[in-house]
Amino acid sequence: MSSKIEVIKQTFLAGESMNVNNFVKFFTDDCRYKFGNFPEAHGPQGIINTSGEFLKRVKAVKHNILDFCETEENVFVEMTVDYTMMDGTIHSLPVCDSIVIENDKVKEMKIFMDASPLFADTEPSSEASSSGDAVDLPARIAAMYAALHKEDWETFKTFFTDSVLYKIGANDPVVGPNNIAGMLTEIYKTLKLTSHNQRGFWVVDGNTVILEMDANYVNKKQEQFVQVPCTDIYRFEGDKIFEWRVYPDASRTGLQLS
Repeated sequence: MSSKIEVIKQTFLAGESMNVNNFVKFFTDDCRYKFGNFPEAHGPQGIINTSGEFLKRVKAVKHNILDFCETEENVFVEMTVDYTMMDGTIHSLPVCDSIVIENDKVKEMKIFMDASPLFADTEPSSEASSSGDAVDLPARIAAMYAALHKEDWETFKTFFTDSVLYKIGANDPVVGPNNIAGMLTEIYKTLKLTSHNQRGFWVVDGNTVILEMDANYVNKKQEQFVQVPCTDIYRFEGDKIFEWRVYPDASRTGLQLS
């Protein structure tokens, strides 16, 4: 049996091959994989299904391990990861992984990092759509949330059609990317979005995504943690969202939307 850190190093090397089918061989069949604030992937096929947008953008990856420590269950790896983009730009980003090894394979990998620099430009997905290729809807949702967490509103608005409808629960809908960004900007004056705990993710009929999750916030005024269970439905036209409906239990937020 190999040491846990050696298994991890071999897994990283497989990832650096940029061959996701090779990479997932190092994971258990029931693995859980979470990259930054992106939706959690389940099983090797789940990792493959959610890697499309990343592979369109990133040409090469290099893991530079700075330190690691082991507990009875987890290995924590601190490192700097160099991402070479398709245009030659290199982003060196700080990363800390929490990894669980079971029988010389990765059972759980949680990657804690700000991945937004890798998804700041939405052109790769737009090109794929115009060329007739299938759109990677999970990756589009993940990239949209990367911009949302960063509150990069100009990038965020590019994920929607001009007439997108956005509706939270029983509140009146808003229409258009600018109005969505405006509403969320007002909400974020009170609530700071920190993370999502994904509980389910489904793609239906090739153009609809259903996301079940707990959205985690900090109420800035009360300085308290608030968790909002919700289910979101996204309907796509090509690679852009034309309808976004949110079904939350927002009773603990104290917010009243007008």
